[in-house]
Amino acid sequence: MKTLKTVLFSMLLSTFLFSCSKDDDNNNNNNTGNGTMTAKVDGANFNASLAVQAIITSGVCSFAGTGSDGQINVAIPSYTGPGTYAIGSTSFATATYALTTSPFTAYSASAVIGSGSITITSDTGGFLEGTFSFSAVNNTGGTLVTKNITDGSFRIKLTI
Repeated sequence: MKTLKTVLFSMLLSTFLFSCSKDDDNNNNNNTGNGTMTAKVDGANFNASLAVQAIITSGVCSFAGTGSDGQINVAIPSYTGPGTYAIGSTSFATATYALTTSPFTAYSASAVIGSGSITITSDTGGFLEGTFSFSAVNNTGGTLVTKNITDGSFRIKLTI
């Protein structure tokens, strides 16, 4: 469980660090100029209008998007290129949905809890593109609470 918390903390920290980039290419995809990420969280629309970031480095592909009330973080630690990666399997892919409004709560999908999939359709031309869906769980307080993230799609400029 300590490893899971470390991975989740690292994903959240990297998202906040990446969102402070001074690069502004003004491509008007969203407020950050880095791309788009949309999904449905328990059926409600999610739009990463505040920050989106993606990076592929040392065999790890990660991307994140922050909206007005939440943040989605995805990491594929054994990334080998475009394809489908299962969450909750030996690929060790993880995904997190975190509320950015009170009560601040994180819901996780990993090899330990939750499930889902990430499909990378392209990582060329300086952009990462694909789809995702996952069922994430918050297991604090003695009660398991699940958030279903569906219809996720993204096209995000890769950070170099």
